[in-house]
Amino acid sequence: MRARPCRILALVASLAAVAPVQGQNAPPPAFDAVSIKPNRSGEQGGSSRAQPGRYVGVNVTLMRLVRLAYRPIEEFDGGPEWKDRDRFDLEAVTGATVAPPQMLVMLRTMLADRFKLRVHTETRPLPVYELSLVRPDGRLGPGLTRVAASCPPPDPVAPPVPADAAAPPPVRCGFTLQNGVLKGAGTMASIASELVVAGRRAVDRTGLAGVYSIDLKWTPDAAAGQPADAPPEIFTGIREQLGLQVKAATVPTEVLVIDSAERPDAN
Repeated sequence: MRARPCRILALVASLAAVAPVQGQNAPPPAFDAVSIKPNRSGEQGGSSRAQPGRYVGVNVTLMRLVRLAYRPIEEFDGGPEWKDRDRFDLEAVTGATVAPPQMLVMLRTMLADRFKLRVHTETRPLPVYELSLVRPDGRLGPGLTRVAASCPPPDPVAPPVPADAAAPPPVRCGFTLQNGVLKGAGTMASIASELVVAGRRAVDRTGLAGVYSIDLKWTPDAAAGQPADAPPEIFTGIREQLGLQVKAATVPTEVLVIDSAERPDAN
């Protein structure tokens, strides 16, 4: 079972490296204080949340931290054998006011300092499935609906907005993926990034702009003996429910290679 709540702090925004002052070797931005402790609860689930000046991870693995810090990269390789097994409780704070892209840079600095993480990127030809429209007129299936022009950036410190019965509810961008059910709202690129079709990631080739609500149901690893009312396998579900089709392709893809990492000292 895998659940994906709303993307943390809209970190799908393109990453902005912090440029050093010309003529100086400025150190990368870093948290003022970091606490990392092993989590030996035996629980499989974890949580990860960011607020202005603070990141808290509970029962998170090294790979979860790497995937967060190095967005929007989707493909990873290498790393120690414990990267998806060992779990940690982590809290990192800073007194500075930082934007989401800078928070990512600070997470990278923390990983390099405390986990001794060393990485590099490569471009590799990888197999994917491309999502495109089925119908020439662009008509979509019942499980895919245009809902907004863009995803509003979340503001975790803003007070709640009073409900207005005359106004439509605000669009919440993010997804929940669990037991063959994908629900939520986002751009087509973000919807594609949530789908893993027969072991391959999906990429958006629909040309659709804006934000779409998705409600997709399928039977994972469909096999004989399924009840008659069971959802279809994923290829059929994408076609019938979304009005999209998938096509196998090979595309140059940026891959983050983990050269080395160490377990952090607890403190």
